[in-house]
Amino acid sequence: MIRDYIRRLLWLVIGMVVSSVGITMMLQANIGLEPWSVLQQGMAQSLGISYGTASMIVGAAAILAAVLCGESFGFGTILNIILCAVFIDGLLWLDWIPLIHSLPSGILMLLGGLELLVLGTWMYMKSALGAGPRDALMVALARKTGRSVGLCRVSVEIIVIIVGFLLGGQVGIGTVISAVGLGSLFNINFHLLHFRAAELHQENVAETLRCLRQGRKEP
Repeated sequence: MIRDYIRRLLWLVIGMVVSSVGITMMLQANIGLEPWSVLQQGMAQSLGISYGTASMIVGAAAILAAVLCGESFGFGTILNIILCAVFIDGLLWLDWIPLIHSLPSGILMLLGGLELLVLGTWMYMKSALGAGPRDALMVALARKTGRSVGLCRVSVEIIVIIVGFLLGGQVGIGTVISAVGLGSLFNINFHLLHFRAAELHQENVAETLRCLRQGRKEP
């Protein structure tokens, strides 16, 4: 039991690293960001904080809103909020990924970043230790309003883009590419990986603690 959780935790952490590299590539592509990154970049510039800190604030706010709507969360959700912020700030500080200044190269960098984001998401979702905070919010809103998850996602992301843009976040062709292409990338990758995200139960904190307690009691 404990060994299984260690394996799942490794999947989670590796997924966070891969996702963070993807997000950093999207930032450095310099042609416009996906919706949540627009908001987080705008907050970082307006408040004088790092992008990672803004990401942590937004993630915490998203999961708080989800909890208020009746949704639970797991240890993976908490680690998602913390680790992605730390990894992204670390990558930006190390400056290993160059800032792009041409549109063709920027598009290639953005597409590479989107693909890594999708693969990283698959890895941490595979751990089944809790959905990401923004995903949890979409599910919570869908249950609360009786609308589809897709409609809730589109509605929230439009608001997020507008607020982020007003705060100084970068909106451009990359934002359009992300909005149109990210869903298709998820579908293609999950199909190729034979991964059915909707059928995988994500453990909440109480379930994980209960399983760990039971594992300790086993001979």
